[in-house]
Amino acid sequence: MSTTIFATCTPRRDVLSGATRDEQFMADLSQVVNGNALPDYLDPALFFGNTFPTRGLRELMKAVCLRLSGKGGEVSPIIRLGTQYGGGKTHGLIAITHAARGMKGVANVSDFVDPALLPTGTVRIAALDGENTDPANGRELEPGLRAFSLWGELAYQLGGRAGYELVRNSDEKHIAPGAEVLRGLFGNQPTLIMLDEVSVYLRKVERAFPDASRQFAAFVRALFKAVASTPQVALVYTLAIGKDDKAQDAYKEENERAAAALAEAESVAVRSSTALNPTAEDETADVLRVRLFDEVDRSAIPGILETYNRVWLTNKDALPAEASSPELKEQFARTYPLHPKLLEMLTEKTASLSTFQRTRGMLRLLARTVHILWRNQPSDAYSIHVHHMDPGFEPIRTEINEKMGMHQYASAIKAGHRCLTCFLTVTRPQAKVLKNGRLMTLQGTGSVIAWA
Repeated sequence: MSTTIFATCTPRRDVLSGATRDEQFMADLSQVVNGNALPDYLDPALFFGNTFPTRGLRELMKAVCLRLSGKGGEVSPIIRLGTQYGGGKTHGLIAITHAARGMKGVANVSDFVDPALLPTGTVRIAALDGENTDPANGRELEPGLRAFSLWGELAYQLGGRAGYELVRNSDEKHIAPGAEVLRGLFGNQPTLIMLDEVSVYLRKVERAFPDASRQFAAFVRALFKAVASTPQVALVYTLAIGKDDKAQDAYKEENERAAAALAEAESVAVRSSTALNPTAEDETADVLRVRLFDEVDRSAIPGILETYNRVWLTNKDALPAEASSPELKEQFARTYPLHPKLLEMLTEKTASLSTFQRTRGMLRLLARTVHILWRNQPSDAYSIHVHHMDPGFEPIRTEINEKMGMHQYASAIKAGHRCLTCFLTVTRPQAKVLKNGRLMTLQGTGSVIAWA
Protein backbone atom coordinates (compact mmCIF):
# COMPACT_ATOMS: atom_id res chain seq x y z
CA MET A 1 0.00 0.00 0.00
CA SER A 2 1.41 3.39 -0.98
CA THR A 3 1.53 6.43 1.22
CA THR A 4 -1.13 9.10 0.89
CA ILE A 5 -0.26 12.75 0.34
CA PHE A 6 -1.27 13.49 3.93
CA ALA A 7 1.80 11.59 5.12
CA THR A 8 4.22 12.85 2.46
CA CYS A 9 3.26 16.52 2.14
CA THR A 10 2.96 19.36 4.65
CA PRO A 11 0.95 22.36 3.35
CA ARG A 12 1.96 25.87 4.34
CA ARG A 13 0.11 27.10 7.40
CA ASP A 14 -2.10 29.62 5.59
CA VAL A 15 -3.04 27.06 2.91
CA LEU A 16 -3.83 24.35 5.46
CA SER A 17 -6.03 26.63 7.54
CA GLY A 18 -7.85 28.10 4.54
CA ALA A 19 -6.63 31.56 5.55
CA THR A 20 -5.21 32.47 2.14
CA ARG A 21 -6.71 35.68 0.76
CA ASP A 22 -6.95 36.81 -2.83
CA GLU A 23 -4.58 39.70 -2.18
CA GLN A 24 -1.85 37.22 -1.20
CA PHE A 25 -1.77 36.14 -4.85
CA MET A 26 -2.10 39.68 -6.26
CA ALA A 27 1.39 41.13 -6.41
CA ASP A 28 1.46 44.96 -6.57
CA LEU A 29 4.83 46.26 -7.67
CA SER A 30 4.16 49.88 -6.70
CA GLN A 31 3.19 48.92 -3.16
CA VAL A 32 6.44 47.00 -2.74
CA VAL A 33 8.53 49.91 -4.01
CA ASN A 34 6.63 52.35 -1.78
CA GLY A 35 6.88 50.10 1.27
CA ASN A 36 3.17 49.49 1.91
CA ALA A 37 2.63 46.00 0.47
CA LEU A 38 1.58 42.87 2.35
CA PRO A 39 4.44 41.17 4.25
CA ASP A 40 4.31 38.28 1.75
CA TYR A 41 5.76 40.64 -0.85
CA LEU A 42 7.39 43.39 1.22
CA ASP A 43 9.52 41.19 3.50
CA PRO A 44 12.39 39.80 1.36
CA ALA A 45 12.73 36.67 3.53
CA LEU A 46 9.02 35.84 3.23
CA PHE A 47 8.94 36.68 -0.46
CA PHE A 48 11.87 34.48 -1.45
CA GLY A 49 10.72 31.77 0.97
CA ASN A 50 7.57 31.48 -1.16
CA THR A 51 9.47 31.71 -4.46
CA PHE A 52 10.99 28.96 -6.60
CA PRO A 53 14.24 30.03 -8.31
CA THR A 54 13.26 29.40 -11.92
CA ARG A 55 15.86 29.63 -14.66
CA GLY A 56 14.29 32.81 -16.00
CA LEU A 57 14.21 34.47 -12.58
CA ARG A 58 17.87 33.65 -11.90
CA GLU A 59 18.87 35.01 -15.32
CA LEU A 60 16.84 38.16 -14.72
CA MET A 61 18.36 38.84 -11.30
CA LYS A 62 21.88 38.19 -12.57
CA ALA A 63 21.49 40.49 -15.58
CA VAL A 64 20.00 43.34 -13.53
CA CYS A 65 22.60 43.07 -10.76
CA LEU A 66 25.45 42.99 -13.28
CA ARG A 67 24.09 46.10 -14.94
CA LEU A 68 23.53 48.02 -11.68
CA SER A 69 27.00 47.12 -10.40
CA GLY A 70 28.71 48.27 -13.57
CA LYS A 71 30.18 44.79 -14.11
CA GLY A 72 27.82 43.87 -16.89
CA GLY A 73 30.06 44.33 -19.87
CA GLU A 74 27.89 43.32 -22.80
CA VAL A 75 24.77 42.68 -20.69
CA SER A 76 21.85 44.41 -22.35
CA PRO A 77 20.52 47.43 -20.43
CA ILE A 78 16.97 46.56 -21.51
CA ILE A 79 15.20 43.33 -20.59
CA ARG A 80 11.77 42.21 -21.75
CA LEU A 81 9.66 39.82 -19.69
CA GLY A 82 7.02 38.30 -21.91
CA THR A 83 4.46 35.64 -21.00
CA GLN A 84 0.71 35.40 -20.81
CA TYR A 85 -1.31 37.25 -18.16
CA GLY A 86 -0.45 35.91 -14.72
CA GLY A 87 2.77 34.26 -15.90
CA GLY A 88 5.05 35.58 -13.15
CA LYS A 89 6.17 38.88 -14.65
CA THR A 90 5.26 41.12 -11.72
CA HIS A 91 6.72 38.53 -9.35
CA GLY A 92 10.01 38.85 -11.24
CA LEU A 93 9.94 42.64 -10.94
CA ILE A 94 9.43 42.40 -7.19
CA ALA A 95 12.39 39.99 -7.00
CA ILE A 96 14.75 42.45 -8.71
CA THR A 97 13.43 45.26 -6.49
CA HIS A 98 14.55 43.27 -3.46
CA ALA A 99 17.84 42.44 -5.19
CA ALA A 100 18.49 46.13 -5.85
CA ARG A 101 17.94 46.74 -2.14
CA GLY A 102 20.36 44.00 -1.10
CA MET A 103 17.96 41.11 -0.24
CA LYS A 104 18.41 41.75 3.47
CA GLY A 105 17.35 38.86 5.71
CA VAL A 106 17.24 36.27 2.90
CA ALA A 107 19.04 33.14 4.06
CA ASN A 108 19.36 31.47 0.64
CA VAL A 109 20.46 34.38 -1.56
CA SER A 110 22.77 32.11 -3.58
CA ASP A 111 19.76 30.06 -4.77
CA PHE A 112 18.68 33.13 -6.73
CA VAL A 113 21.80 35.18 -7.50
CA ASP A 114 25.51 35.33 -6.72
CA PRO A 115 25.67 37.37 -3.47
CA ALA A 116 28.78 39.14 -4.78
CA LEU A 117 26.67 40.76 -7.50
CA LEU A 118 24.18 42.43 -5.16
CA PRO A 119 24.45 46.24 -5.08
CA THR A 120 26.09 47.57 -1.93
CA GLY A 121 25.05 51.21 -2.31
CA THR A 122 21.80 53.05 -2.95
CA VAL A 123 19.93 52.25 -6.14
CA ARG A 124 17.29 54.61 -7.49
CA ILE A 125 14.14 52.64 -8.28
CA ALA A 126 11.14 53.67 -10.37
CA ALA A 127 8.15 51.37 -10.88
CA LEU A 128 5.82 52.55 -13.62
CA ASP A 129 2.70 50.48 -13.08
CA GLY A 130 -0.15 51.08 -15.53
CA GLU A 131 -2.68 49.76 -13.01
CA ASN A 132 -2.02 52.70 -10.69
CA THR A 133 -1.90 55.52 -13.24
CA ASP A 134 -4.74 58.01 -13.67
CA PRO A 135 -4.20 59.96 -16.92
CA ALA A 136 -7.57 61.73 -16.80
CA ASN A 137 -7.50 63.04 -13.21
CA GLY A 138 -3.84 62.70 -12.37
CA ARG A 139 -2.49 60.49 -9.59
CA GLU A 140 -1.63 62.38 -6.41
CA LEU A 141 2.10 62.26 -5.70
CA GLU A 142 1.95 64.56 -2.69
CA PRO A 143 -0.43 67.35 -1.62
CA GLY A 144 -0.85 69.74 -4.53
CA LEU A 145 1.07 67.62 -7.03
CA ARG A 146 -0.33 65.11 -9.52
CA ALA A 147 1.15 63.05 -12.36
CA PHE A 148 -0.85 62.46 -15.52
CA SER A 149 1.64 60.41 -17.54
CA LEU A 150 4.23 57.66 -17.23
CA TRP A 151 7.03 60.22 -17.57
CA GLY A 152 5.55 62.33 -14.80
CA GLU A 153 5.54 59.25 -12.56
CA LEU A 154 9.10 58.38 -13.59
CA ALA A 155 10.44 61.86 -12.89
CA TYR A 156 8.91 62.04 -9.43
CA GLN A 157 10.00 58.55 -8.38
CA LEU A 158 13.59 59.20 -9.42
CA GLY A 159 13.97 62.83 -8.42
CA GLY A 160 11.13 63.80 -6.12
CA ARG A 161 9.41 67.13 -6.62
CA ALA A 162 12.50 68.65 -8.23
CA GLY A 163 12.60 65.79 -10.71
CA TYR A 164 8.93 66.24 -11.52
CA GLU A 165 9.43 69.95 -12.21
CA LEU A 166 11.80 69.01 -15.03
CA VAL A 167 8.93 67.37 -16.91
CA ARG A 168 5.91 69.22 -15.52
CA ASN A 169 5.09 70.87 -18.83
CA SER A 170 5.44 67.55 -20.70
CA ASP A 171 3.32 65.78 -18.09
CA GLU A 172 0.46 68.27 -18.02
CA LYS A 173 0.29 68.54 -21.82
CA HIS A 174 0.91 64.81 -22.27
CA ILE A 175 3.81 65.36 -24.65
CA ALA A 176 6.73 62.95 -24.22
CA PRO A 177 10.03 64.51 -23.08
CA GLY A 178 13.32 63.94 -24.87
CA ALA A 179 16.08 61.48 -24.01
CA GLU A 180 18.37 64.18 -22.56
CA VAL A 181 15.76 65.22 -20.00
CA LEU A 182 15.19 61.61 -19.00
CA ARG A 183 18.93 60.96 -18.75
CA GLY A 184 19.21 63.84 -16.30
CA LEU A 185 16.80 62.09 -13.95
CA PHE A 186 19.23 59.22 -13.38
CA GLY A 187 21.55 61.48 -11.36
CA ASN A 188 24.70 59.48 -12.20
CA GLN A 189 23.55 56.78 -9.77
CA PRO A 190 22.68 53.10 -10.25
CA THR A 191 19.07 53.16 -11.40
CA LEU A 192 16.45 50.46 -11.92
CA ILE A 193 13.37 51.30 -13.98
CA MET A 194 10.48 48.87 -14.29
CA LEU A 195 7.59 49.24 -16.68
CA ASP A 196 4.58 47.03 -15.91
CA GLU A 197 1.00 46.73 -17.20
CA VAL A 198 1.51 49.25 -20.01
CA SER A 199 -1.57 47.91 -21.79
CA VAL A 200 -3.74 49.06 -18.88
CA TYR A 201 -2.14 52.50 -19.07
CA LEU A 202 -2.83 52.71 -22.81
CA ARG A 203 -6.50 51.82 -22.40
CA LYS A 204 -6.88 54.60 -19.83
CA VAL A 205 -4.88 57.28 -21.59
CA GLU A 206 -6.32 56.73 -25.06
CA ARG A 207 -9.71 57.81 -23.74
CA ALA A 208 -8.29 61.06 -22.39
CA PHE A 209 -5.75 62.04 -25.06
CA PRO A 210 -6.32 61.32 -28.78
CA ASP A 211 -2.59 61.30 -29.54
CA ALA A 212 -1.76 58.97 -26.65
CA SER A 213 -0.38 55.99 -28.55
CA ARG A 214 2.08 58.11 -30.50
CA GLN A 215 3.22 59.91 -27.37
CA PHE A 216 3.73 56.57 -25.62
CA ALA A 217 5.85 55.42 -28.57
CA ALA A 218 7.88 58.64 -28.40
CA PHE A 219 8.36 58.24 -24.66
CA VAL A 220 9.65 54.65 -24.75
CA ARG A 221 11.94 55.52 -27.65
CA ALA A 222 13.47 58.39 -25.64
CA LEU A 223 13.60 56.26 -22.49
CA PHE A 224 15.34 53.36 -24.22
CA LYS A 225 17.87 55.76 -25.72
CA ALA A 226 18.57 57.37 -22.35
CA VAL A 227 18.96 54.01 -20.60
CA ALA A 228 21.18 52.49 -23.29
CA SER A 229 23.59 55.44 -23.16
CA THR A 230 23.93 55.59 -19.36
CA PRO A 231 26.11 53.19 -17.31
CA GLN A 232 24.57 51.35 -14.34
CA VAL A 233 21.00 51.90 -15.47
CA ALA A 234 18.71 48.96 -16.20
CA LEU A 235 15.20 48.94 -17.66
CA VAL A 236 12.93 45.90 -17.33
CA TYR A 237 9.51 45.93 -18.95
CA THR A 238 6.72 43.39 -19.14
CA LEU A 239 4.55 42.44 -22.05
CA ALA A 240 1.67 39.95 -21.97
CA ILE A 241 2.36 38.51 -25.40
CA GLY A 242 2.18 34.81 -26.18
CA LYS A 243 3.24 32.71 -29.13
CA ASP A 244 3.73 34.40 -32.51
CA ASP A 245 3.79 37.82 -30.77
CA LYS A 246 0.01 37.72 -30.34
CA ALA A 247 -1.78 38.92 -27.22
CA GLN A 248 -4.67 36.86 -25.91
CA ASP A 249 -5.80 38.50 -22.68
CA ALA A 250 -8.45 41.16 -21.98
CA TYR A 251 -6.09 43.93 -23.19
CA LYS A 252 -5.25 42.26 -26.49
CA GLU A 253 -5.37 45.36 -28.70
CA GLU A 254 -3.49 47.58 -26.27
CA ASN A 255 -0.85 44.91 -25.70
CA GLU A 256 -0.21 44.62 -29.41
CA ARG A 257 0.09 48.40 -29.83
CA ALA A 258 2.46 48.54 -26.88
CA ALA A 259 4.49 45.67 -28.34
CA ALA A 260 4.85 47.50 -31.65
CA ALA A 261 5.99 50.71 -29.94
CA LEU A 262 8.48 48.91 -27.71
CA ALA A 263 9.88 46.86 -30.60
CA GLU A 264 10.43 50.03 -32.62
CA ALA A 265 12.14 51.70 -29.67
CA GLU A 266 14.46 48.74 -29.25
CA SER A 267 15.41 48.72 -32.92
CA VAL A 268 16.39 52.39 -32.79
CA ALA A 269 17.92 52.78 -29.33
CA VAL A 270 19.78 49.56 -28.52
CA ARG A 271 21.80 46.93 -30.35
CA SER A 272 19.75 44.22 -28.74
CA SER A 273 17.58 43.57 -25.71
CA THR A 274 17.29 40.45 -23.59
CA ALA A 275 14.00 38.53 -23.68
CA LEU A 276 13.25 36.34 -20.67
CA ASN A 277 10.37 34.13 -19.61
CA PRO A 278 10.06 34.21 -15.79
CA THR A 279 8.54 30.71 -15.60
CA ALA A 280 9.05 28.02 -18.23
CA GLU A 281 6.34 25.38 -18.71
CA ASP A 282 8.43 22.64 -17.09
CA GLU A 283 8.89 24.78 -13.95
CA THR A 284 5.21 25.48 -13.24
CA ALA A 285 4.86 22.52 -10.87
CA ASP A 286 7.92 23.66 -8.88
CA VAL A 287 6.52 27.19 -8.53
CA LEU A 288 3.17 25.86 -7.30
CA ARG A 289 4.71 23.29 -4.97
CA VAL A 290 6.97 25.82 -3.22
CA ARG A 291 4.08 28.20 -2.56
CA LEU A 292 1.60 25.54 -1.42
CA PHE A 293 3.78 23.21 0.66
CA ASP A 294 6.39 23.56 3.36
CA GLU A 295 7.66 20.03 2.77
CA VAL A 296 7.20 17.29 0.17
CA ASP A 297 8.83 13.90 0.77
CA ARG A 298 10.10 13.11 -2.71
CA SER A 299 11.62 9.82 -1.55
CA ALA A 300 8.09 8.38 -1.48
CA ILE A 301 7.48 9.05 -5.18
CA PRO A 302 8.88 5.76 -6.60
CA GLY A 303 6.56 3.65 -4.42
CA ILE A 304 3.53 5.82 -5.21
CA LEU A 305 4.31 5.76 -8.91
CA GLU A 306 4.61 1.97 -8.84
CA THR A 307 1.11 1.69 -7.35
CA TYR A 308 -0.29 3.91 -10.10
CA ASN A 309 1.65 1.96 -12.70
CA ARG A 310 0.10 -1.35 -11.60
CA VAL A 311 -3.40 0.08 -12.00
CA TRP A 312 -2.54 1.63 -15.36
CA LEU A 313 -1.17 -1.67 -16.68
CA THR A 314 -4.00 -3.79 -15.22
CA ASN A 315 -6.57 -1.60 -16.97
CA LYS A 316 -4.60 -0.51 -20.04
CA ASP A 317 -7.33 -1.66 -22.46
CA ALA A 318 -9.80 0.75 -20.88
CA LEU A 319 -7.42 3.70 -20.59
CA PRO A 320 -5.84 6.03 -23.15
CA ALA A 321 -2.54 4.74 -24.52
CA GLU A 322 -0.56 7.46 -22.77
CA ALA A 323 -1.59 6.07 -19.36
CA SER A 324 1.22 3.52 -19.53
CA SER A 325 3.77 5.67 -21.36
CA PRO A 326 7.23 6.39 -19.90
CA GLU A 327 6.56 10.11 -20.48
CA LEU A 328 3.62 10.09 -18.07
CA LYS A 329 5.75 8.46 -15.39
CA GLU A 330 8.43 11.12 -15.85
CA GLN A 331 5.82 13.85 -15.65
CA PHE A 332 4.33 12.35 -12.50
CA ALA A 333 7.70 12.28 -10.75
CA ARG A 334 8.30 15.91 -11.72
CA THR A 335 4.89 17.30 -10.80
CA TYR A 336 4.12 15.31 -7.60
CA PRO A 337 2.02 15.84 -5.51
CA LEU A 338 0.09 17.38 -8.42
CA HIS A 339 -1.13 14.75 -10.88
CA PRO A 340 0.16 15.50 -14.42
CA LYS A 341 -3.40 15.61 -15.78
CA LEU A 342 -4.39 18.23 -13.22
CA LEU A 343 -1.46 20.38 -14.27
CA GLU A 344 -2.27 19.82 -17.94
CA MET A 345 -5.85 20.92 -17.35
CA LEU A 346 -4.71 24.09 -15.58
CA THR A 347 -1.97 25.07 -18.03
CA GLU A 348 -3.64 24.13 -21.31
CA LYS A 349 -7.38 24.39 -20.74
CA THR A 350 -8.21 26.92 -18.03
CA ALA A 351 -5.20 29.05 -18.96
CA SER A 352 -6.72 29.53 -22.42
CA LEU A 353 -9.47 31.63 -20.82
CA SER A 354 -8.71 35.35 -21.14
CA THR A 355 -9.85 35.90 -17.54
CA PHE A 356 -7.60 33.20 -16.06
CA GLN A 357 -4.39 34.61 -14.62
CA ARG A 358 -2.28 31.51 -15.14
CA THR A 359 0.11 31.01 -12.16
CA ARG A 360 -1.87 33.38 -9.96
CA GLY A 361 -5.15 31.69 -10.86
CA MET A 362 -3.67 28.22 -10.39
CA LEU A 363 -2.43 29.15 -6.93
CA ARG A 364 -5.83 30.44 -5.85
CA LEU A 365 -7.62 27.32 -7.07
CA LEU A 366 -5.04 24.92 -5.67
CA ALA A 367 -4.77 26.64 -2.29
CA ARG A 368 -8.51 26.13 -1.83
CA THR A 369 -8.26 22.57 -3.14
CA VAL A 370 -5.45 21.64 -0.74
CA HIS A 371 -7.38 23.16 2.16
CA ILE A 372 -10.55 21.14 1.54
CA LEU A 373 -8.56 18.00 0.68
CA TRP A 374 -6.60 18.08 3.94
CA ARG A 375 -9.79 18.85 5.85
CA ASN A 376 -11.60 15.80 4.46
CA GLN A 377 -8.53 13.53 4.03
CA PRO A 378 -9.99 10.85 1.70
CA SER A 379 -8.20 7.55 2.15
CA ASP A 380 -7.40 7.16 -1.56
CA ALA A 381 -5.60 10.47 -2.14
CA TYR A 382 -2.12 9.57 -3.37
CA SER A 383 -1.74 12.73 -5.44
CA ILE A 384 -3.92 15.76 -6.17
CA HIS A 385 -6.31 15.10 -9.07
CA VAL A 386 -8.72 17.12 -11.16
CA HIS A 387 -11.70 15.70 -9.28
CA HIS A 388 -10.28 16.92 -5.95
CA MET A 389 -10.96 20.45 -7.22
CA ASP A 390 -14.50 20.18 -5.87
CA PRO A 391 -16.97 22.87 -7.04
CA GLY A 392 -19.20 21.79 -4.17
CA PHE A 393 -16.80 23.76 -1.93
CA GLU A 394 -18.00 27.37 -2.01
CA PRO A 395 -14.54 29.07 -2.36
CA ILE A 396 -13.74 26.88 -5.38
CA ARG A 397 -17.18 27.45 -6.89
CA THR A 398 -16.74 31.21 -6.44
CA GLU A 399 -13.33 31.03 -8.11
CA ILE A 400 -14.86 29.27 -11.13
CA ASN A 401 -17.91 31.53 -11.36
CA GLU A 402 -16.32 34.89 -10.56
CA LYS A 403 -12.60 34.77 -11.34
CA MET A 404 -12.89 32.56 -14.41
CA GLY A 405 -16.06 34.20 -15.72
CA MET A 406 -18.16 31.02 -15.76
CA HIS A 407 -21.36 32.70 -14.51
CA GLN A 408 -23.50 30.93 -17.10
CA TYR A 409 -22.65 27.58 -15.53
CA ALA A 410 -23.26 28.61 -11.92
CA SER A 411 -26.53 26.70 -11.54
CA ALA A 412 -25.17 23.54 -13.17
CA ILE A 413 -22.01 23.63 -11.07
CA LYS A 414 -23.96 24.11 -7.86
CA ALA A 415 -26.35 21.27 -8.70
CA GLY A 416 -23.89 18.77 -10.13
CA HIS A 417 -20.58 19.75 -8.54
CA ARG A 418 -18.65 16.51 -7.90
CA CYS A 419 -19.62 14.72 -11.10
CA LEU A 420 -18.43 17.65 -13.22
CA THR A 421 -14.76 17.05 -12.58
CA CYS A 422 -14.67 13.35 -11.77
CA PHE A 423 -13.36 11.65 -14.91
CA LEU A 424 -11.82 8.49 -13.53
CA THR A 425 -11.62 7.18 -9.97
CA VAL A 426 -10.61 3.71 -8.92
CA THR A 427 -11.99 2.85 -5.49
CA ARG A 428 -11.84 -0.25 -3.33
CA PRO A 429 -12.02 -2.84 -4.76
CA GLN A 430 -13.20 -1.65 -8.20
CA ALA A 431 -14.60 1.45 -9.83
CA LYS A 432 -17.11 2.55 -12.40
CA VAL A 433 -15.65 4.92 -14.94
CA LEU A 434 -17.26 6.82 -17.77
CA LYS A 435 -15.22 6.43 -20.95
CA ASN A 436 -16.47 7.54 -24.35
CA GLY A 437 -20.01 7.64 -22.99
CA ARG A 438 -19.93 4.03 -21.68
CA LEU A 439 -19.91 2.99 -18.03
CA MET A 440 -16.98 0.65 -17.55
CA THR A 441 -15.47 -1.25 -14.62
CA LEU A 442 -11.75 -1.10 -13.80
CA GLN A 443 -9.94 -3.40 -11.41
CA GLY A 444 -7.74 -1.58 -8.89
CA THR A 445 -5.08 -2.60 -6.41
CA GLY A 446 -6.05 -1.11 -3.10
CA SER A 447 -7.53 2.32 -3.21
CA VAL A 448 -5.95 4.65 -5.74
CA ILE A 449 -6.95 7.28 -8.24
CA ALA A 450 -5.78 5.91 -11.53
CA TRP A 451 -5.90 8.57 -14.17
CA ALA A 452 -7.60 11.94 -14.00
